[in-house]
Amino acid sequence: MSADPVREWSDILDRLEADFALAVSGGEPEPWNAPAVAGQLPEELADRARRILDAQLESMAMLGKVRNDAVAHLDALSTVPGSRNSPRPLILDVQG
Repeated sequence: MSADPVREWSDILDRLEADFALAVSGGEPEPWNAPAVAGQLPEELADRARRILDAQLESMAMLGKVRNDAVAHLDALSTVPGSRNSPRPLILDVQG
């Protein structure tokens, strides 16, 4: 552990925030490897760490919802009969 745990943890939280911002904007962060010896989180950084965690959990919940919606749409599409094997065109009523 470094002589300044607040600085070390600030650097770790900076990286987490930057990676999160990059991921949310559509980028792909480098794989995360937790520091081997970071020591205990200093109390003065606990609120910042909680905010980062809350943002990550919120985005995970949103991604789960998006995934579930996509699966539901794909399931609905799979119930529509294909027209390749039909001698006549099929019509999908989207209005009613």
